Amino acid sequence: MTSEQTTSPANTENQPTPHPPCRESFAALDPPALIDRYRAGTSRLDMRAVELPDHDLDRPFSPPAGRWSCRTLLTHLMDTEILFTTRLRRIFAEENPVFENFDEQAFIGSRFCRPGPDALMMPAGALLASIYTTRQTTATWLVQCTPQDWNRRALSPTTGETTARQILEHAAWHLEHHAAFLNAKLDTILGPAPDPQPQACGQGCRCASENTH
Repeated sequence: MTSEQTTSPANTENQPTPHPPCRESFAALDPPALIDRYRAGTSRLDMRAVELPDHDLDRPFSPPAGRWSCRTLLTHLMDTEILFTTRLRRIFAEENPVFENFDEQAFIGSRFCRPGPDALMMPAGALLASIYTTRQTTATWLVQCTPQDWNRRALSPTTGETTARQILEHAAWHLEHHAAFLNAKLDTILGPAPDPQPQACGQGCRCASENTH
């Protein structure tokens, strides 16, 4: 077991509480606005992650900032960006495709996220670059889709029948959800960001009036 794995979790008393966005805020957007939010989602990721040495990048946490290390979280985002993009491309290329199951826990517990002599982990900069490039290139063809395209359908092993619109909604929400936890981890390690990104859910969110963000 490596020193990164044996590091004690961060002190929860000093951890800021993440405020991930509500799903309703994505469902309320029309397709052009949803694509804009999907494209802009990477701006929610605190780029200070590239400054972390390995012992901080692989440091475990505990609630409220979640349990994953920063590297595990970024690896998960890279994996899922690839997954969502592949599913979106399949739903536009194939008629009623059937998606394979994605075993999230298998990836989280694998050599891609686990420090050790057999690790296959990537630096934070490479993970962030992959997330950014995948999302930006996907957005370039999403803006060309017709209103009818958003109703194209596929079969998911976890949710059953799904549409292109629902996949995009989930992808856009998913990154912002995890970004809130990444940023809380980085604020714990490095202190608050000099110019933090706003974390409000946006138009259509029922919690906006509750001032929870």
